[in-house]
Amino acid sequence: MKVISLLMALLVIMSILPIVSADDVGCVQNQDVGCVQYQPRIDVVFVIDSTGSMADEIRTVQTHLTKIIKEVENGQPRPYLRVGLVTYRDHELEESGYLYRKFDLTDNTNKIMNFIWEIEASGGGDLPEAVADGLDVAINQMDWGYTVYNQNQAISYPETKRIIFLIGDAAPHGEGSTDRSYAQGCPDGHSHKQNIEDARNKGIVIYTASGSGIDSVGVNIFRQIASLTGGSYTQLSYMRQDVEQYYRDEGFAEEQVKTYATEAKKSPDYDKKTNSILTNTLGVFAKASMQAEAMDMGVEYDEPVDDNPDDWIDVTDITGDSVVEIEDEEEAPKVDLYGFFKGIFDKLVFWR
Repeated sequence: MKVISLLMALLVIMSILPIVSADDVGCVQNQDVGCVQYQPRIDVVFVIDSTGSMADEIRTVQTHLTKIIKEVENGQPRPYLRVGLVTYRDHELEESGYLYRKFDLTDNTNKIMNFIWEIEASGGGDLPEAVADGLDVAINQMDWGYTVYNQNQAISYPETKRIIFLIGDAAPHGEGSTDRSYAQGCPDGHSHKQNIEDARNKGIVIYTASGSGIDSVGVNIFRQIASLTGGSYTQLSYMRQDVEQYYRDEGFAEEQVKTYATEAKKSPDYDKKTNSILTNTLGVFAKASMQAEAMDMGVEYDEPVDDNPDDWIDVTDITGDSVVEIEDEEEAPKVDLYGFFKGIFDKLVFWR
């Protein structure tokens, strides 16, 4: 009798357990519709400062994102990604264009890329920007999470990764800033401290990347946002690259190379003398971070994931052929020191 009562109790407990649970056979088991194939799910939102100083960072997202998505999805089991975007500038006393623009999470790469290619770096001029406003939109106004439909039944999917990439080169208002308009902070009451609390409550990990123009206050805040939400921070490294070759290396067709190069030559970071634009390590940072999050969900990749920023730029990318390995000192060529240092200074950001 006790055995029967125990079995009945177990049946009752099983009947009130959550409808969906992940098992060990590669599927999500649902008591009504059976097995739904398990697929690691990742939501990624890019929050980007779109003021005038951010032209090359925006270009990096435009040219790299499609490749990053494909490479992150190229794992076993194959992760399923949705990507969203928030661009921010500043409040009306500092910026006449817009405060923020939003594109909600989608798995349609073409739609998100169409939106991204419309982003223009413009405005700004003062140091602080609407960082907290952009993060608030991403954290609290995005359609985070998944629903799987099987036989017209909605099934909530377990363990969805929620990731934000914050990319900017200025601190939020009110944080050690000399900004006359909003020295007391965001006029709408947002703050990076509240952003952190909201993100943690929603299980959102924030990765931060800062551009070359950021001050020490901004660096510390970007570090804090990443650290307290479980992400990581990087200060982007920059180098110059021939504008047409840049797009060829990214795999664009020759017609696209001409079109995009023409637009890039209108950017403030374009140098006519060297026909070069600034490139940076944002793409590598984003890819490595997204793959690391996928691996945390059990995804395996054929190629190792390199998440060491020190390895992202080869010194020969800067020095060219001026630095070579010499096996026999007697055969070593004479070094053109002028050409060597000129090659470096032509590509270093602070030199221009």
